[in-house]
Amino acid sequence: MTTYRKSVPISIYVMLLSLIAIARPAAAQTYSAAGNFSNSSDPNGAWSYGWSTTLGSAFTLDTSNTTAAYGLTGLGGWFAGASPEGVPSALRNNTASPITLGSFTTYQPGQLALNMNGSQYSIVRWTAPSTGQFSVTATFSGLSSIGDTSDVHVQTNGVSVFDSFVNGSPSPTNYSATLTLVSGEHVDFAVGFGSNGNDHEDTTGLDATIVAVPEPATLSLAGLGLGCLFALRFRKRK
Repeated sequence: MTTYRKSVPISIYVMLLSLIAIARPAAAQTYSAAGNFSNSSDPNGAWSYGWSTTLGSAFTLDTSNTTAAYGLTGLGGWFAGASPEGVPSALRNNTASPITLGSFTTYQPGQLALNMNGSQYSIVRWTAPSTGQFSVTATFSGLSSIGDTSDVHVQTNGVSVFDSFVNGSPSPTNYSATLTLVSGEHVDFAVGFGSNGNDHEDTTGLDATIVAVPEPATLSLAGLGLGCLFALRFRKRK
């Protein structure tokens, strides 16, 4: 007849459970450009809103904010300069219904969009709060019913990792990659006026999400602790 060893001391279980609790990775921190958008703070945590004169040049924070851009209640966000009606801009529809600006440009509920000014780029910037790997996804899409003609970019510390165009509506273009960043380094999502050389009807939607990737060593340590627990639980003696 098979018999079992004497019970493993409870202190061993407590030690292994403590190891797992320490090693278990916390829920991955997720950052959403639209979901975390703020009408009142710039910078806003890891996010900031601004512009540059050319692609990759010095980043300047937007200085004017509003909750009713162009007189449209619920269309809130940021503008460069003192005028609340100027561009570059980063605006979000904070309502549950579409908001149409002028005759052609429609912001869907919860949608964030950028608009440039001539050769100036509108930028939403994310700054890494810690050193590690981050999964970055972004979709740029046109908001104008007559079709955008914007150039769109993802840059890390001023160097492009993605360059594309939005020509049409919505005509989305997508980016996805895992980036290794040092605390304080940044990822810029930038929109320019595109191939036609003007900024007419070029408002471009941005759906960007950044997720911290758990460190492999932490996952391995948690797995080791679980393995030890199972080995102790099912250990037998002939």
